[in-house]
Amino acid sequence: MSIHLEQEVADYSQRRLRLAGGITDYANWLDLQYGIDAERTLRLMDIAASLRHDKLVVAFVAEFSRGKTELINALFFASHGQRLLPSDVGRTTMCPTELFANADEAPSLNLLPIETRKREESLARLKHMPIEWCRIALDPADPRQMQETLKKLTETRLMPAVEAIELGLWNGEDETERHHLRPDGTVEVPAWRYAMVNYPHPLLQAGLTILDTPGLNALGAEPELTLSVIPNAHAVMYVLATDTGVTRSDLEIWQKHVHRHTNYHVAVLNKVDMLWDELKSDAEVLATVERQAEETARVLKLPRSRVFTVSAQKALTAKIRGDEALRVRSGIDALEYLLAHQVIPARRDMLYHAVSHDILGQLDTSRADISARVKRSSDELIQLTQLSGKNRELIEQTRVSLQKEKDTYDATAEQFRTTRRVMKGHGEHLLSHLSDSTLEAILTSARTTLEESWTTHGLTQGIRQLSDEMGGRIRKATQLADNMLDALEQAYTRFHRLHHLPKMQVPRLDLTAYRNRLETLIEETEAFCKDPANLMLEKRFMIRRFYAGLAEEARKAFRLAQAAAERWLRIALDPVMTRIREHKQYLATRLHNLQRILENMGTLHNRMAQLKQDIAGLRAQKSELTRIAETLTA
Repeated sequence: MSIHLEQEVADYSQRRLRLAGGITDYANWLDLQYGIDAERTLRLMDIAASLRHDKLVVAFVAEFSRGKTELINALFFASHGQRLLPSDVGRTTMCPTELFANADEAPSLNLLPIETRKREESLARLKHMPIEWCRIALDPADPRQMQETLKKLTETRLMPAVEAIELGLWNGEDETERHHLRPDGTVEVPAWRYAMVNYPHPLLQAGLTILDTPGLNALGAEPELTLSVIPNAHAVMYVLATDTGVTRSDLEIWQKHVHRHTNYHVAVLNKVDMLWDELKSDAEVLATVERQAEETARVLKLPRSRVFTVSAQKALTAKIRGDEALRVRSGIDALEYLLAHQVIPARRDMLYHAVSHDILGQLDTSRADISARVKRSSDELIQLTQLSGKNRELIEQTRVSLQKEKDTYDATAEQFRTTRRVMKGHGEHLLSHLSDSTLEAILTSARTTLEESWTTHGLTQGIRQLSDEMGGRIRKATQLADNMLDALEQAYTRFHRLHHLPKMQVPRLDLTAYRNRLETLIEETEAFCKDPANLMLEKRFMIRRFYAGLAEEARKAFRLAQAAAERWLRIALDPVMTRIREHKQYLATRLHNLQRILENMGTLHNRMAQLKQDIAGLRAQKSELTRIAETLTA
């Protein structure tokens, strides 16, 4: 592991924690100034918690025997002085494996039995069901125990061929798989469906998660990997063998599961040492490697800069032995540089913009509120200074004038309260289009449609119905939000025109991303249904499994749209009411103070002293907000 890679991951972790700390400080500041608002505080604390637990996911995808697991060992775990993950010939990981660090639990290997594929629950749900997993403790201080325990990732078991076909683990019509059928009618399949390795490695502790996904069969048999896990990875390393180039199965994985996604993906030509020929000059060897890299870029339709040539085995050997020349020749430096200087910074910047934009907008609103309060207090101080030494009659005239202003303001505020009640009703109507009951009704209806025909045609109809109904509800919610915002802005403009309240910019509700996600699910379905391997009636189980994955992804998109709408309603209505109440309280306080002065002229100077103290305190609060903003933008 290079110093650069380690440093970039550490910087990424520090940025996350700094953002989380700044958001927590802002939540505490809001509570001090305005009292505890459980909903708002919970929202900010949830954002801070999600930042602290955010993971940078790098997925390694390849057909079997491409040296993918060895590459993971070379990139991240060479410091052990041996292989952490099993990658010997014929003894490599047989199931998707997720490596991460969770300080709340003891280091362990958790294995999900292959039989759970018969069940309806998604992998995401099963991860929260510990009873379904086989758990084995890991001892990071004992490398041999770690190595022996992780060999369980290579385990297989015999299963009746009929059952293996049903679970999508073996295809008897594929000539390349027929020879796996034993005389007793069984075939060898992976013993485990999924593995999770909780291991306190520095990179993993800093927020890196590594996903090892083996083979076309594993990807095809587990739709959740291709619908959610791989698309959500921040980078995908697609590993090929240099000596063979892009084989038919390699190209199939690439076209089905990798290149269509928008994440950062590169091709890694591994085992470049197989082209090292002592009878050729270094220039001739480099030319051969370059031809293979250019051909790979052409076939995969990638820029040449996205194709890397490495020898994972030589890189691991070089790092363990401290052989600098061999490490350089292995080509591992270029891949580490990519991770350190492109993938990780891109994720860091994306994280910053996604989180800080929303929070900085709230901070700007808070600073504007503080500035308005400073101006109000300053105006009152100036007025009282001008009244100092004046007679009671002039102060009474000022009080009467202020009372008229307050009466006019109260009338406008009452009109707005009526508008807000109407808006609240519209908001409830908006949320009804995105409610859990609406979601379940749509899912049930689509499932009923599909129950009539568990075929690829039925699957396409079911998902189109699902997407159309969800998309229609999301569009309706967006339209209602636009109408609400127009009415809200008209009402608030009256306050700005009549009472000079600062203008307020409420963003429009944008649910485009969730509609686009539903459209993507249709594209995923059509790709699945056009695949000749999935057209047979015998694939009924796979269609059920694929639909379950699609429905889960659609459910996530719909609920995210629901959460976004709820958040928008709070942003649209609550801050406006807060400002109106604050200004109303400000006018009432000024009237009360003038009345006290009229009753006792000696209190005028006391009020002036209090205002000076208030202004100093408000400026200190504004400075604190500036400090928090600097924390979020650092």
